[in-house]
Amino acid sequence: MTPTTTAVLVAVLSIGAVIATVRAFRPSPLTLRAVQQRVRADVPSRAHEPAWPDRIGRPLARGPLGALVDRHLGAAIRLVGYTVPNVIGTVVLAVVVSSFAMTVAVAALIAAGLVAGSPLPWLLVPTAAVLLGWRVIADLRVRARRRKAELRRAVNDFVQLLAVALTTNRSVEDAVAFAADAGDGFGFELLRQTIDTAQPMGLSVWDALGAMADTYDLDQLRGLATSLQRQAGVGVSVAATIRTEASAMRARQLAEITDRADKANANLSLPTMGMVFGMVLFLAYPVMQQISEAFT
Repeated sequence: MTPTTTAVLVAVLSIGAVIATVRAFRPSPLTLRAVQQRVRADVPSRAHEPAWPDRIGRPLARGPLGALVDRHLGAAIRLVGYTVPNVIGTVVLAVVVSSFAMTVAVAALIAAGLVAGSPLPWLLVPTAAVLLGWRVIADLRVRARRRKAELRRAVNDFVQLLAVALTTNRSVEDAVAFAADAGDGFGFELLRQTIDTAQPMGLSVWDALGAMADTYDLDQLRGLATSLQRQAGVGVSVAATIRTEASAMRARQLAEITDRADKANANLSLPTMGMVFGMVLFLAYPVMQQISEAFT
């Protein structure tokens, strides 16, 4: 096999591996049959069949691996909207595809004589597999951190709106519904879904909000649910408590914004100093050159 043929084969297999990886990570598009299935329940459809990551990860998720992933990544998985089988299957697909692509690449390089036939190049195969599998988990954690920050901002805005609504002589249930309907985005959608499904499930609003706080680890929402539950059980007014919590949240949010601004300024200080120093050198160079020529 000539080096040109080997290079073409490696390029084709690498492109195929990249396409397979992208198709595995990207959700399937919504088809016309899937829309018909949502409108008419009697239309047969394959839209509800699990995707490849779910098919691969479902048997593994039933064992100790699924429990381990749920224990360490359960909160992040729920925040992003994935499932444990989907995450396990995606990692397995990433490891298999990267291992296959790297194996073919190393074998082609050895066959072409570009790399010595020692065991050292084969260490790239497990290295690439581990790196790509870890990349999937790291991407999941980054998305979860962004989603949690967005959810915390939504809870903060929800408490502020609730404090305003309670000043208009509304009941607690009406004030909660008004505050949840006033915003948009992922956080408010989740709040509305939690509040709307509380009554059909036989739960009170504060119990549903407390369950949401426990699921997504939201301390502010947990404190609000406790205050609402105390108001329902004891009968004391909760408006003053919620106004106090809203004021504390505003101060905490302002402190976080100030902290982020200080970190951004600190990160920009070194490039700014470099730019100023470079500008000084640029302006001083002709003067120094003339002085040097004069003394010479």
